Order: sequence, then C-alpha cells, then structure tokens
Amino acid sequence: MIRKNIYDLFSGLIFVIFFWYLLHFIIDDRIIPNPLNTITNTINLLFTWGFLKHILYSSYRLITAVFLALTMGSLLGILIGLNIRLEKLLYPVIYILFPVPKAAFMPIIFVLFGLGDSSKIFLIYLILFFQIVVSVHNAVKNIPKEYYISAASLGLSKKELYKHIILPAIIPSILTSLRICVGIGIAVLFFAETYATKFGLGYYIMNSWSLINYLNMYSGILVLSGMGFCLFSVVDVLEKKYVKWK
Repeated sequence: MIRKNIYDLFSGLIFVIFFWYLLHFIIDDRIIPNPLNTITNTINLLFTWGFLKHILYSSYRLITAVFLALTMGSLLGILIGLNIRLEKLLYPVIYILFPVPKAAFMPIIFVLFGLGDSSKIFLIYLILFFQIVVSVHNAVKNIPKEYYISAASLGLSKKELYKHIILPAIIPSILTSLRICVGIGIAVLFFAETYATKFGLGYYIMNSWSLINYLNMYSGILVLSGMGFCLFSVVDVLEKKYVKWK
C-alpha cells in the first residue's frame, strides 16, 4: 500500500512537471518560468525569514480556522442530529444560510473584527462551519435505529454510546468534510490575504505578480499547494488510523 501511494505520488509529480515544461516552452517563459528554476528559487526562499513569515501567517490562519470549524461544526451537527426539537429549530436556519456566499459578508466581517488575523480566520471558519455541520448531521441521521435499540438493550451509557456507535459512524464523514474544507479553506485563505494585510502567501503571490516577479509568484503558489498536500496527507493518516474498516 505504501509503495503504491509513493508510486502514485511520483507519477502525479512527473505528469505535473511534464505539463509545466510543455507550457513553459509553448508560452513566454517569463510568464511561466522553468519548473526547475522555480523549485530552486522556492528552496532558496525557504531559508529566508521574510518568506517563512508569510508561510507561518498563512498556516496559522488556515489551521486555526479549520480546527474551530471542525470542532464547533461537529458538535452542533451531532446535537441537531440527536435532538429532534433542536433540529426543527436550527436546521432550517442552517439550510437557508448554507448556500449563501459567505465571502459577500467580508466587508461586514472587517468592520466587526477589524483588519487583522481575526477577520480572516473568521471568514474561513464561517465558510467551513456550515459544510461540516451539514455533513455530520447527515451522518448522525443515517445511523440505523437498530443500533440505538441494541445499545439500550445492552445498557450502554451515553459515553459508551458516543464512543462505540456515534463517533465511528461520523468519523468518515468528518474526514471527508475535512478534505473538502482544506481545499476550500486554502482558496478562501488566498482570497482573504489579498485584502488589508502585508503577510501571508496570498499577499506574497499577488505582490510578486504586481511587481512582475513571476518566479517568486510561482514559488508562492508552489508552497501554497504544498501546504494543501501536507494537510491532505494528515487526513489520510487519520483515516488509516481511525477508519480501519475502509
């Protein structure tokens, strides 16, 4: 399995680099620089504090927002999935707000939370929160009623019910939501960091573009992609550990 994953990863990298080289030769090399030069430039940038600062700011914003959305969204999803009265009260509101583009609230968020990290974290959190609530709620509702009857007949406590029935049932949905959230979170992070900030990979990429420094711009994109890959890899590790039956 490990060898297959490494082989798939290597094959994917070969394809991306080949396609990158193809575009490099077809289009103006100033717009799409040589992949080797970009990778070398990225490695050199990783040893500079200025570039590392952008990575740290982006990582802090993304990880904090994902963690808050995951914990709070999962808790609310479980609560409304198990409590019919709460479900009737809250789920229609969630269902209405879920498809609304949260980025439209960005000016309001900036007014309420200021122009610092809090507003950017809250924007990412707000977009991811509803995705997780809906996924966890659906996972809880899909647990067969027979499981609860069996748990009651066995005399399981609430703690044991959560441990042996509810959590194993919702973990796959949480991890699937987490994968989706990582992709969405990185996109929103880039968008949020192009406004009212001087630190972050989104700012670095757009600033390099405005300075016509395409090599640094692609290095920023490469690191942002690498951040997403690392988070996806963490989700894969969690899935292998906690979803062994898949």
